[in-house]
Amino acid sequence: MGKFTVLLQSQPEKHYKKANRKIAEALEICFKELEENPFFLPGRIKKLRGYKGLYRYRLGGWRVVYEVSLEKHTVGVIAILPRGDVYKRF
Repeated sequence: MGKFTVLLQSQPEKHYKKANRKIAEALEICFKELEENPFFLPGRIKKLRGYKGLYRYRLGGWRVVYEVSLEKHTVGVIAILPRGDVYKRF
């Protein structure tokens, strides 16, 4: 399958830059795992029901919502939000 490139939209990028060190380190691990395989990681990655092509990565009390482009070999991170907020938005 090969490696994917993780791209952050503006909201996730702002959140990532402002995050405390613990969350930032966890997000780094998340992005590295998404580069390797954005489709399957037991207990962490699930496809969002009702949305075509959207996935979520569970990161403690936070959720990373993203979409995958197989043609461009990219993972586009759409949102990094607390668990309660992400399900209100999506």
